Amino acid sequence: MSTIPMADVAAFQILGPRRRQEDAALHVRHGRGRLLVVADGMGGEPAGDVASRSAILGFERGFGAPPEEPEDNMRWAFRFMDGLRGALNGMAEALARGDGADGMATTLAAVWVDPHGMRWLSVGDSGIWQGDAAGVRAPTRLNGRHGEGNWVASGLMAKAGPFRAGSLEAQFCVTEIDLHPGPLDVSPGALIFVGSDGMDVLEHVGTPGGWMQRGQARMPAEWRQAFYEMNPRDFLAHVESVLAAGAAADNTTAIALRTVGGRSKWAEEYVPVSDAPDREVLGGVSS
Repeated sequence: MSTIPMADVAAFQILGPRRRQEDAALHVRHGRGRLLVVADGMGGEPAGDVASRSAILGFERGFGAPPEEPEDNMRWAFRFMDGLRGALNGMAEALARGDGADGMATTLAAVWVDPHGMRWLSVGDSGIWQGDAAGVRAPTRLNGRHGEGNWVASGLMAKAGPFRAGSLEAQFCVTEIDLHPGPLDVSPGALIFVGSDGMDVLEHVGTPGGWMQRGQARMPAEWRQAFYEMNPRDFLAHVESVLAAGAAADNTTAIALRTVGGRSKWAEEYVPVSDAPDREVLGGVSS
């Protein structure tokens, strides 16, 4: 039986000391590509769980299903902005139904990965990283750190009151959009991951268990193994164990994807099959 090469992907969440999960995540496959979306509902604001769930589902609706034939970068820019508008509309709908609360807010980071590379949009401080395919250097954060610390002014915020349907300016606070519609080349077998700000602690130099330590030019051996050898599920299990051991006390959500390995050593392990569901949604509350 012939098989279609596809990326392997997994997602996880930990609650930490919070009483409710205010992060949400979604990944969905369309043909040879996959959309990854993470939203971090702002815990200091009302209904962060509703905001995050509404945002990821709305983004998925607005983004749609990219066609199999190539699209130019301008069309990709419009597609990501359509996704952002969908996220905002999803939050507005929840607010109008009475499911949310005035001032509910969330960050959002969305990545599209296919054989041509990766593209992304982010608002707020949720991160997008690309690992070193050789597992030697620390992963590179690709998007900006807008609003680090979950500032409401650097996220998506639903506000009650009269507004013109579809108007971002009147309806929401949206600032500092990081948009990269052109494809960034990704090495075969590379690890890409998207996460809420609980993942940030792992890249801080000197964090116990983090992937970089003071005075070290290379990652600790356990992280080199994680980035180079582990499938996404095992990689996230390693992340979870480090966070649970005390590196972070906050709730955290992440999606990890390892790209197709082609003829590399990853071919047998990652290319023939992936047991990842075509679509998975985690966290938040149903809208």
